[in-house]
Amino acid sequence: MEFSELLLAEPSVFAVEDRYQICVIVSAECTMWVQVGDRNYYDHSNGILRSGKYLHKVELPMKKLDEFKTYKVCLRPIVERKPYYTETLPPVEKEYSFTPIVKKEKYNIINIADAHNLVDEPVKAGQYFGNNLDLLVLSGDIPNHAGDVEYFKAIYQIAGGITCGRVPCVYARGNHDMRGIYGEQLTDYSPSNRGLSYYTFKLGEIWGIVLDCAEDKPDTNVEYGFTICCKEFREEETDFLLDELAKEEWKNYPIRLIVVHHPFSHKISPPFDIEQERYALWSRELKKISPTLMISGHLHECFFEQPGGAHDTFGFPCPIACVSWVDGGQHKYIGGAITISQDGITVGKVDQDQTYTAL
Repeated sequence: MEFSELLLAEPSVFAVEDRYQICVIVSAECTMWVQVGDRNYYDHSNGILRSGKYLHKVELPMKKLDEFKTYKVCLRPIVERKPYYTETLPPVEKEYSFTPIVKKEKYNIINIADAHNLVDEPVKAGQYFGNNLDLLVLSGDIPNHAGDVEYFKAIYQIAGGITCGRVPCVYARGNHDMRGIYGEQLTDYSPSNRGLSYYTFKLGEIWGIVLDCAEDKPDTNVEYGFTICCKEFREEETDFLLDELAKEEWKNYPIRLIVVHHPFSHKISPPFDIEQERYALWSRELKKISPTLMISGHLHECFFEQPGGAHDTFGFPCPIACVSWVDGGQHKYIGGAITISQDGITVGKVDQDQTYTAL
């Protein structure tokens, strides 16, 4: 079997804390490991190589891949996995180059949110910067819902289609990603910090925090059928947020990003007007670290606003780029093209034809 036959999309390299998670979706049962330098990193569960899911994730230290700037994805097809004498085929492999984020004059970032299972259109929009892309942000609602694990493949088809495994990505969960029986397994099928959907990341001169507002209506809303406890989840997340800010690691990074699907400093009309005190607290605490930019989606709007702007209810902690628009019926999509430099921040919306409009 050829390597290309097994791959459903090119690899994606996601940043989580001080580690990369290299993710690959495959078409057939196989094991996977990644070779960086002279070391292999395996997708395993306590020493057992995984082969039963379409998604493979391999975690490794950022500093290792940043040093070597190349990695080899190795796949071994399974003929039949048995208690004794499992039958396999010879491994197949492919080498990829990787461009870590290092200190530079400007950083180009693509934001993709609210794709709702469109793939080709977000990929085309996300290729706007071409080989000058530094970071891809997937800020929620990439699948339409979690009623079928097949929908999660869109995360990696979009990320792999835009980056080809060459630059880092950051993923934040959206509220639609929670809906359906497989929502409880989402962190098995997506980048996470050992099962948590909120975490920090450090990339060169960039410190970032990924937050997760979870659902956007009260837990008692009939739509959820008594299957969620998002208020308690956000209480735990608040402890995490305060602890991370108190560590003051962010002081070592001149660029500080907030990545969150729901731009929580903006209050929406009922029944979406939840957690007002909590979101005001988040905004106040984050403002203390002087963030560079908040990157969001959720509203299906495209705007770049300073604190005090039209969408600022609880006090934006920093400028916000909320850029996403989709029409699934017409297969139309708009994402965000962001550049952060010493001269400031520019944000534009870019459609699937790569037409750019400054915001």
